[in-house]
Amino acid sequence: MAQHFDYNSLSDEDYFPSWNNLPVFTLMHICFLAEIQQCDGFMRYRTLVKDSDGEVRVVAFYPDSYEGFDFGQLKRGHTLAIMNARQHQFGDGTYGVRVENMDDVCVFPAGLQTLRSLGSEAAIYAVDGESEQWKCHGCDAVKPHGQMSRCGQCKTYAYCSKECQAKGWTEKGHKSGCKVLRGSNFLSLLKLDFMEGPEEEPFSFQQG
Repeated sequence: MAQHFDYNSLSDEDYFPSWNNLPVFTLMHICFLAEIQQCDGFMRYRTLVKDSDGEVRVVAFYPDSYEGFDFGQLKRGHTLAIMNARQHQFGDGTYGVRVENMDDVCVFPAGLQTLRSLGSEAAIYAVDGESEQWKCHGCDAVKPHGQMSRCGQCKTYAYCSKECQAKGWTEKGHKSGCKVLRGSNFLSLLKLDFMEGPEEEPFSFQQG
């Protein structure tokens, strides 16, 4: 099984810019990734996040409805992903991102650097039903998919034995990575054609 070279790299500044590099206008998709430092749910949900440049900015939410999105996910150490974010100056003089459409938002239960590493790892080990050969996340062996078993939780990585699955879970960090891979949002972000842009290919995160 070959590496998924068509997967996006979360370190690609063109697709995943830091706050200072968020474009005023662009025809392509972009996604702002930043690690949550603090969350205040009093009156209105407002978070402090740190981006890939180490800049701490405000993200404040102004949705028409608070239903459908689990604001309990906004925890310190998790990574906030905001599609097509723009720079914003708030009334109190602080700078950050104003969010109105919650379908543009996803919270991944991992830190930013961990998330980037997981993206690189998924490009090597993520399996699909069309491939005849799968790569074991535990020992790196490549075998026919009929001789492999997928992770029962995320269905994304495959293993050729219980020993390899135990190794992947403990030594290779799948215990934490599995939580990110269980939903469809992470792989959808890695596979998204950013160049198509929101007009050509609208993109929304799955909620719930």
